[in-house]
Amino acid sequence: MSKKKHHKNKNENEEVKNTQNEGGEEETQQEAQNSENNDKQSELEERLEQALRAYAACENEKKIMEKQKTQAIDYAVEKFVKDLLPIIDTLELAVQNIKKTEDDCAKELVEGVELTLKKMVDTFKNHGIEAVEHDEFDPNLHQAIQQVESDEHEEGSIVDIYQKGYKLKDRLIRPSMVTICKK
Repeated sequence: MSKKKHHKNKNENEEVKNTQNEGGEEETQQEAQNSENNDKQSELEERLEQALRAYAACENEKKIMEKQKTQAIDYAVEKFVKDLLPIIDTLELAVQNIKKTEDDCAKELVEGVELTLKKMVDTFKNHGIEAVEHDEFDPNLHQAIQQVESDEHEEGSIVDIYQKGYKLKDRLIRPSMVTICKK
């Protein structure tokens, strides 16, 4: 019986050792698996970060392209407007010159030209095209073509306007040609 007990104890000891070895191997495997999971988690987070950055870059590019598209649409008529400006200048000049005459027929003609001019100016305004303001000289909006001495004006102020300037929305199409005062 003692041999059986001894053999039984030996078998139990081996089982305990095997269990401990298996437990140690399981712990090592568990640690390896945890390490692998951590590596995969880090890689997954890195790829997610890359994907989010790529998405943000695409969204930014989309906004830029939309802005460029809007500007292209808004300013597509710029060349056409530049071609129409001399017509407005001519109509304004015609009104000024016809008003100087005292002919009754000319007065009716002035009314027709003024109505045509008003209609063109209103149409321009409807499309965001307006004359440049002439309150104060601004080198961004006005082109000084001459300087004259004047007691009635302050130095650097606008004395006379030779040609009106126009803006399309916030973009200058043509600067005003003006005479400014010098002292």
